[in-house]
Order: sequence, then structure tokens, then C-alpha cells
Amino acid sequence: MRIRIFDSRDEVIEAAASVWINYAIAHPTGIIGCCTGTTTNPMHALIVEKYKKSPFDTSNLRTANVDQFVTPNPCPKKLTMYHSMRPLFEGLGLDEEHGMLPNCTPDDPELECERYEKKIQALGGIGLQELGIGSDAHIGFCLPGTPFGKGMHVTRVSDKIVEDIRTQPQHGVDPSYGPFYGMTMGLKTVMHARMTFPITIGSSKAQATANAILGPVTEQVPASILQMHPNCLWYMDKEAAEGIIGRINPDGTLIK
Repeated sequence: MRIRIFDSRDEVIEAAASVWINYAIAHPTGIIGCCTGTTTNPMHALIVEKYKKSPFDTSNLRTANVDQFVTPNPCPKKLTMYHSMRPLFEGLGLDEEHGMLPNCTPDDPELECERYEKKIQALGGIGLQELGIGSDAHIGFCLPGTPFGKGMHVTRVSDKIVEDIRTQPQHGVDPSYGPFYGMTMGLKTVMHARMTFPITIGSSKAQATANAILGPVTEQVPASILQMHPNCLWYMDKEAAEGIIGRINPDGTLIK
């Protein structure tokens, strides 16, 4: 694991966007695993901004979302992960074949998980996997306690995410609808990526960051599995790094 600590949120997002773009340029037919959230959405916006100023070839580039809601049919599009990913897809000119998402209204969600994972594997697998990390160290919809050996699977969405959905009108969903389920890459799926790229910003992520990097590798801290990945690059700001300051070598490796 290599760690870089930046002075500010903006510096993290700027540097992370550059990693993303440089990977896309170096691997024009590759797959970049994407996720949505308060950390990665601004990064995606900056990627599009940079792309407009200095275009690069995206005609054969693909993205694959970490997770997707299982929604009523028909469902409000704002409830799906497409709503959050749309600016990146449209900004880079990625059609549905290249901006890949699980089908949000499958007849059989478990079969859809299997289909989606097999499709990614058939296309060569994920090269760069961007990751947002939750305040409880969750990845995607993989909450604490999720077995490390799970691949893509169906799971109940956390209460915190459900509350956000019900209270934010932009999602366009009846507040009485529920319970919410989602399809998510498992931690086994994430670990198959050739490079993992977690990003944490803010003091609310400090404990999860420290637990994941310094603590034992345990299913109670999903992101701790990244300690075992052979090519993990972790970007964070000083606030998120509160618990690991003084434990990092100049080359970004941990002081043992």
C-alpha cells in the first residue's frame, strides 16, 4: 500500500482526477471501476472539466459501477446510480455499452449480479478501481460483517443511505417505498482489480481510515482488506489522515 496525504480536499480531488485521466490515457481500452458519493462525484466533475480542455480517446474506454439499487419497475431514474454517473458518462461520451451499470430492474437480481460480473471478466477485468470509503469503512454496499470471499451480490442497503433517499427530494421516490436493496461488487470482486484507488476526505473518515490501514484485517472493517492488495494507492487529506500521521514513510509506505 502506498499512501499520499494532501493539505486540502481540493488538492486530493485534483490529484485523484489526474490519476484517473492518466490511467485512461495509458489504457484506452481498459475498464475503470467507479463509485458515487461526496468524494468521487466532485472528482468525476473535474475529470470532465479537464477532458473538455484537453480531450483524450474514450471511444473504447469502459467504466463499471461498484453498485446499483434494485428498484421498482418502472422506477424514477433519479433513484438509480445512473443519476449520479450521468455527468461522467455524458461528459466523456460513454454510451450504455461503455458506461456499465447493473440493470436496476432485473427479474432475478442474483442472476443480474452474476451476469454483470461475468461481463466485466470477459472484457478483461477492472484495471483501476476507484473507491470511496464510508465512515464505518464500508465499500459499495459491503457493510461491516460482509464476508471477504463474496463476489457481486444482493444486499439490503444501509439505514443511512435509505434515510438519504427518503429525505432528499431530488431522488424522486415515494418516502413510503422500501425496504431498499442493492447489487454490489463484493470485496472479492474489488480485490481482483489490478489497482485499487481508495480516497478519503474529511475528519468524519479519519477513524475508518486509521482502522482500515493500521488495524487488523477483519470483516468488521471492510476496507481493511485493502492492506492485502498488491497495488493499492490511497489518497487522503490531512483531516482524514489524523489517525495515521507519523506512521507514513516519505515514499508513502507504512512505518512498521
